[in-house]
Amino acid sequence: MSLSNKTIQNLAIALTPEVIDYIYADEGWIDYMMEIIPEAVAIKLKTEDYELVAEIAYAVLENIVLKSVTVPMSKGVSVK
Repeated sequence: MSLSNKTIQNLAIALTPEVIDYIYADEGWIDYMMEIIPEAVAIKLKTEDYELVAEIAYAVLENIVLKSVTVPMSKGVSVK
Protein backbone atom coordinates (compact mmCIF):
# COMPACT_ATOMS: atom_id res chain seq x y z
CA MET A 1 0.00 0.00 0.00
CA SER A 2 1.34 3.39 -0.97
CA LEU A 3 0.08 6.52 0.73
CA SER A 4 0.60 10.11 -0.29
CA ASN A 5 2.94 12.30 1.73
CA LYS A 6 -0.05 14.38 2.83
CA THR A 7 -1.91 11.28 4.07
CA ILE A 8 1.17 10.05 5.95
CA GLN A 9 1.65 13.48 7.51
CA ASN A 10 -2.04 13.67 8.53
CA LEU A 11 -1.92 10.17 10.06
CA ALA A 12 1.27 11.02 11.93
CA ILE A 13 -0.23 14.23 13.31
CA ALA A 14 -3.42 12.42 14.36
CA LEU A 15 -1.57 9.51 15.99
CA THR A 16 1.19 11.45 17.77
CA PRO A 17 -0.75 12.34 20.96
CA GLU A 18 -1.98 8.75 21.31
CA VAL A 19 1.51 7.36 20.74
CA ILE A 20 2.92 9.73 23.36
CA ASP A 21 0.22 8.60 25.83
CA TYR A 22 1.05 4.97 25.00
CA ILE A 23 4.75 5.54 25.68
CA TYR A 24 4.08 7.29 28.99
CA ALA A 25 1.69 4.52 30.08
CA ASP A 26 4.35 1.87 29.50
CA GLU A 27 6.37 1.21 32.66
CA GLY A 28 9.23 0.20 30.43
CA TRP A 29 9.57 3.86 29.38
CA ILE A 30 10.40 5.01 32.91
CA ASP A 31 12.59 1.95 33.52
CA TYR A 32 14.54 2.68 30.37
CA MET A 33 14.87 6.38 31.14
CA MET A 34 16.04 5.65 34.69
CA GLU A 35 18.66 3.32 33.26
CA ILE A 36 19.95 5.46 30.41
CA ILE A 37 19.84 8.93 32.00
CA PRO A 38 22.11 8.14 34.98
CA GLU A 39 24.50 6.42 32.58
CA ALA A 40 24.61 9.52 30.39
CA VAL A 41 25.00 11.84 33.40
CA ALA A 42 27.86 9.76 34.81
CA ILE A 43 29.64 9.71 31.44
CA LYS A 44 29.15 13.43 30.79
CA LEU A 45 30.26 14.42 34.30
CA LYS A 46 32.99 11.77 34.40
CA THR A 47 31.92 10.70 37.88
CA GLU A 48 30.84 7.54 39.63
CA ASP A 49 29.35 9.37 42.62
CA TYR A 50 26.07 7.45 42.82
CA GLU A 51 24.16 9.99 44.92
CA LEU A 52 25.18 12.92 42.74
CA VAL A 53 24.41 11.05 39.52
CA ALA A 54 21.02 9.87 40.85
CA GLU A 55 20.01 13.36 41.95
CA ILE A 56 21.00 14.95 38.66
CA ALA A 57 19.46 12.11 36.64
CA TYR A 58 16.11 12.59 38.38
CA ALA A 59 16.24 16.33 37.66
CA VAL A 60 17.09 15.62 34.01
CA LEU A 61 14.16 13.19 33.76
CA GLU A 62 11.82 15.92 35.02
CA ASN A 63 13.07 18.15 32.18
CA ILE A 64 12.41 15.61 29.44
CA VAL A 65 9.02 15.87 27.78
CA LEU A 66 7.69 14.09 24.74
CA LYS A 67 5.65 16.53 22.75
CA SER A 68 4.20 16.73 19.33
CA VAL A 69 5.73 18.98 16.72
CA THR A 70 4.92 19.42 13.06
CA VAL A 71 7.86 18.51 10.88
CA PRO A 72 7.60 18.64 7.09
CA MET A 73 8.03 15.21 5.53
CA SER A 74 10.44 14.66 2.67
CA LYS A 75 9.00 14.05 -0.77
CA GLY A 76 8.66 10.55 -2.09
CA VAL A 77 7.92 8.81 1.23
CA SER A 78 5.65 5.80 0.88
CA VAL A 79 4.37 3.15 3.25
CA LYS A 80 4.34 -0.42 1.98
